[in-house]
Amino acid sequence: MVMLLHLMCFPMKQRGEGWIDHAGWVFDGLQLLALNVILWSFNRLLMKPRLRLLINTGLIIWIVSAAFDVMDEIVRQPLWVAYYIEDVTQLVGMLSVSLGVFYIVRYLNDKYANASIDSFRDELTSLPNRRYFMTTLRELTDEALFVFLIDIDFFKKINDSFGHDRGDDVLRGFGKMLSTLYDDNILACRIGGEEFAVIVNTTDIIAAQQIAGQLLSRTRTLVIADDIRFTVSIGACLKKEQESVKDVLKRVDVALYQAKSDGRNRVQWA
Repeated sequence: MVMLLHLMCFPMKQRGEGWIDHAGWVFDGLQLLALNVILWSFNRLLMKPRLRLLINTGLIIWIVSAAFDVMDEIVRQPLWVAYYIEDVTQLVGMLSVSLGVFYIVRYLNDKYANASIDSFRDELTSLPNRRYFMTTLRELTDEALFVFLIDIDFFKKINDSFGHDRGDDVLRGFGKMLSTLYDDNILACRIGGEEFAVIVNTTDIIAAQQIAGQLLSRTRTLVIADDIRFTVSIGACLKKEQESVKDVLKRVDVALYQAKSDGRNRVQWA
């Protein structure tokens, strides 16, 4: 349309000054072609329409500018067209594309951040998952701290008696209680099934004992769906500096097994 309007409204350049005598039209034509290819390719991507809007608008305006640029080699354009339409449309198109790219990059960054968070979150309880727990322990290899492994007592009986939906409610309720323990030094995770883990970033045995006792007492007071009560068993140990994750988990797992063997609803210190 831009090209037709130029041919209808402006006189052709004379021999010696036209597009045949100068190669500038080749580069302007390639730019016009490239912008159209970019527009076509961009719209083949699967993307929300609102994310396309700025880039599509900018590319179309930029293409209009490129069409003016091509026709400048063929017809005698008035200076006001070159100054106020060709240059302005090119600037507006570039700015619109730049803003569109910025918003898409920000959207993708948010999506990536959310995906990263979700990959470390347990879907049922919203607590960090086993992957996050293991990653955190490895990052704290140089530090001494306490690790708890927690197992819900007789969880299979809860599922068999009340159904798996109620079993999920128990896991959610216990996870919600654990989430209230969070501070800068305490991290609670669900690491699989009815098993949970807590990292207490301190070497104060009194503080660790108080947290373990608090876990036991608060669990005893939990009531799920008006009629389900349960207890937990806890294996606990002090991770030494430079102690491997494998060795820590082995010691605390043995402690948890001992707590369950000795009657459950208790803490066993490794």
